[in-house]
Amino acid sequence: MIYYVNRMRLTEKARRDLKGFWQWLEHRERWFYRELKMVRGVRWYQTQIGELYTLECWAALDDLAGLGQYRSALSTMKADDQWEAERTSQDDWWHFIDSRVVADPPCAVGFGPMGKVADAARGG
Repeated sequence: MIYYVNRMRLTEKARRDLKGFWQWLEHRERWFYRELKMVRGVRWYQTQIGELYTLECWAALDDLAGLGQYRSALSTMKADDQWEAERTSQDDWWHFIDSRVVADPPCAVGFGPMGKVADAARGG
């Protein structure tokens, strides 16, 4: 499993209207990932100490080929003017900081809610 990780900083608009932001994010996640079947799951993390008003989105994919399919699908969807107008509304709510791709290590480490892969390997 690999994870395509994006970090975003909330805009002033989002910080002034956090309730509206969280509602927008719930809608956006359902809308954005609806056609991206290669994405196996998504986790969000909100910074509590450090860079405040920063989110991370971790999108799980099977492998790098899945990431290629993801990027290809986005390219196709961006050609649709209505879809692209909806996607770019995110600029009202956040600014991208950076992105990276990380992978699970090749051994059974981790436990609890965040270590389900390792728990399964241990029979738990």
